[in-house]
Amino acid sequence: METIEKVDRILGKYVGNKPGKLIIAVAAMHGNEKTGIVALRKIFSYLNDAKPDFAGTLVGIAGNLKAIEENCRYFDVDFNRIWFEENAEKVQVVDAEVLSFHEYKELKYLLEAINSERGQQSLNENVVFLDLHNTSSSKGLFSVTFNREEDLKVASAINIPIIVGLEKALRGTAIEYMGKRNVAALAFEGGELGKQSSIDIHEAGIWMVLEASDCIQRNDIPNYKAYKKVLNDAAEDFPKLTELAYVHKIAPQQQFVMEPGFENFQKIEKGQLLAHDRTGPIYAPVSGYILMPLYQKQGEEGFFLTREISL
Repeated sequence: METIEKVDRILGKYVGNKPGKLIIAVAAMHGNEKTGIVALRKIFSYLNDAKPDFAGTLVGIAGNLKAIEENCRYFDVDFNRIWFEENAEKVQVVDAEVLSFHEYKELKYLLEAINSERGQQSLNENVVFLDLHNTSSSKGLFSVTFNREEDLKVASAINIPIIVGLEKALRGTAIEYMGKRNVAALAFEGGELGKQSSIDIHEAGIWMVLEASDCIQRNDIPNYKAYKKVLNDAAEDFPKLTELAYVHKIAPQQQFVMEPGFENFQKIEKGQLLAHDRTGPIYAPVSGYILMPLYQKQGEEGFFLTREISL
């Protein structure tokens, strides 16, 4: 994967030749999760060169600029856990210099960029918000929604596993904040950190969202069949829809260490050894599928367990 050290806040913007939805794609809200940046650059390059029929606008925005430059998840606090109403209101009315934590400065600037674009859109129903992420474990390919009809429609277009119910455990996320504004919002986990396959997955998924949002017709998407195959092959054996069953919260002083070798959507049995911390072994409290086992130093959740439900 290409080296990414410093980027501008706006990764690109493409305004179509017809009216349509506004698609806002945020990449690298966690600074070490950069495959979305590369994928968006490739898509903007194609759109600017080919100039296909396009209804609406696609905007790519970089998340945590300083963390991107330093290649770390975050500096002071997890950027994707501070999107509360009171925080958003505060950062928008004060100078950045008075904000003590770096991520609150990033929140101010990112909200300014998002609101600038949304201000040009007359109806929130015409806005789709994509939050592009990666996982520290393999096979991290899924989308997260709040189970609203419009969210599920967009998520289903990517044809990868959909996770619902995470809002019960993950508070202060960007998709929660945007969803409360009647915006179709989903997080798109595009695979493992820094992998070429994750760039391909993010690129393919963004194209599918653009098609599902009626921004572009499949005949105008380059290598459409290849993109569909990338997504189908990557998620072939995964459950289509799961909901949160358990989340294991952690803190640095607990010295949490995940047992090696776990992959996303690996089946887990109740009582199975999953990790250790300073108090001893940690066993699965329920059976299900493991999600986002933590194999990096920074993070507030050690692992999630989900169970399959019907569409």
